Amino acid sequence: MTTLSTMRPAIVRQGAARVLLVLALLLALLPTAFRPQHYGDANEYILTTLALANHGTPDLRVADLAMAREMLPEMAAPYDLLEPGLRDPAAELYAAYTRGRDDTVYAVHFFGYPLLATIPYKALQWLGLPPLKCFQILNLAFVLVLGAALHRAFGSLPRTLAGVGLFFLCGGALYWNWSSPECVTAAALLAGLLYFTHGAPVRGALLAGIAALQNPTTVFFFAFAPLLLCCMHARQGGSWRDAVAPALQRRVVLAIGAGIAVAALAPLFNLWAFGVPNIIAKRFTTPELIGLTRLHSFFFDLNQGMIIAVPALVAALAAGLWRRERAVRARHAGVLAACALFVLCLAVPALSINNWNSGATGVMRYGFWCAMPLLFALLAGLRDPWPRACLALLAAAQALCMVHALSYHYTQFSPLTRALFAVAPGLVNPEPEIFAERAEHKDDYIDMSRVYTYTHDGVVVKALYNTANTGVHDALCGPGGRFGGEVGTAATYRDWRYLNGPLRCKSADLSGVLLESVHQGTALRLAGGWGRIETGGGNWTGAWSDGATSAIEITLAAGHRPTSMTLHGQYFDGNRRTRVAVNGKDLGTFDLAAGQAIALTDVAMAPTLTITLTHEAPRKAGADDARALSLFLNKVRLF
Repeated sequence: MTTLSTMRPAIVRQGAARVLLVLALLLALLPTAFRPQHYGDANEYILTTLALANHGTPDLRVADLAMAREMLPEMAAPYDLLEPGLRDPAAELYAAYTRGRDDTVYAVHFFGYPLLATIPYKALQWLGLPPLKCFQILNLAFVLVLGAALHRAFGSLPRTLAGVGLFFLCGGALYWNWSSPECVTAAALLAGLLYFTHGAPVRGALLAGIAALQNPTTVFFFAFAPLLLCCMHARQGGSWRDAVAPALQRRVVLAIGAGIAVAALAPLFNLWAFGVPNIIAKRFTTPELIGLTRLHSFFFDLNQGMIIAVPALVAALAAGLWRRERAVRARHAGVLAACALFVLCLAVPALSINNWNSGATGVMRYGFWCAMPLLFALLAGLRDPWPRACLALLAAAQALCMVHALSYHYTQFSPLTRALFAVAPGLVNPEPEIFAERAEHKDDYIDMSRVYTYTHDGVVVKALYNTANTGVHDALCGPGGRFGGEVGTAATYRDWRYLNGPLRCKSADLSGVLLESVHQGTALRLAGGWGRIETGGGNWTGAWSDGATSAIEITLAAGHRPTSMTLHGQYFDGNRRTRVAVNGKDLGTFDLAAGQAIALTDVAMAPTLTITLTHEAPRKAGADDARALSLFLNKVRLF
């Protein structure tokens, strides 16, 4: 049986310095060619790094804020929101920050990543180079550590470089440039697994502890790394005692203890400063959100799910099982099953976060580093020879995935999703927050009173609404309108439902509500620029205008040629007159509250009268009412 003491052959020890030098030179080219991307929670990490560099503690001060503003004018907005809370202990703090002991202010994220970043920050500052490239340097330093772990596992420069390349093609290319810890977490997690299972458990456990400082769910490493060690030592016909013996060695147990001690620094600081083990879990998670909808979204959403980052990796893992001898296949199946369960354990706690559609490049940040156990399973399988053509196909497919992920913003639907919406919208039903924010192209709170729509070629092909919203028909089809029963529907969670189109509306005939005419067969509909029909009784049965213009369409009875009309209504504050046009003919301005007669003798008659009202001064009714009101229309009379 192979033991930990003999797993590292002599060839692995030869040329390690040469391999790392080559890799370091290649990685050093990246910061010279690319600017750092200060996305995600970068405003916190940057400010905390400056605080640690300035005064050696993670609490934030006004001087730190002034320096951050000077270095990053583009981040003035969040720092402007933070400043009143820094100056006045009684003021409310910007959401990404919190008060600790003695009213000191901290970022809600633990300062482990910024603490590591202060080392390259100080070095760059001393060299006269842009100091905020420190995050790029730190991220790539952990990629270099990953390279060292790969060299220990494979023992050759080509395989080491291939392993680093796969890391970049499975999400590293998306996040190495971010000023946040996703790349560090992913590289440390993967390197930790490689070290732990290839004779260096202390290094592996310490790397996992560092990863857990910023992403606490990676503590599952300390359960699954020993399990993977056992799976990799299992042999057909061997005893279970032989398989578990490597995980019970003294240095393995001590390594796990050391790694857990490092990981414990974050909850211990949170307990000391905030009185809870995890301030983010307390303030920004909701356990009730955990469920099958979020779980499916995490893995299979075509905008930010894990599948869009590693589809070829998953396919290669499945194919790899069937190209091996039965005995080897059983061992690799055990490794893959353990890695898949590890991924699931990493993912489930993340399902509780409130901000599901948060800053990302393609795959969501959690999805990137949670996929690392799958990449480990592939790398474990690559110790046996694979056809070069298969590896080239894997690399090409993953490269296409990275290009796709880089092609859109996290407030946009992915090209793949847009293509499916165009031909089969019912096949793709994203988690509601993802659809709402990407349909609106903004990161915001999802509003139960809103109806969110996606259009293709000017036609609504998909709509999202909450069942508590009683105005969905009016919102989609105009006042009094109804969409047909032929529209497909799909239920998601928390009372949200999708309508999958194209959406076909049935316009409402409001003749009995708004129209007075002596001719049978005349029909009226509100064509646009109106709110829903309100039934307040008397002069308050009708509809408010909404916007700068509103339109009315009247289908005339056969042979009916009206010579005049009146429009009756009440004005909102600041409005006294309305410009009226009929069938494109401007008839002038009128006081509709006074019921002035409007002559139609100069209007070119057609089977339908299109009345366009241009309002004088549309205004919002209040802070919580987004409508721009001018006129409440309650009656149209034709003469």
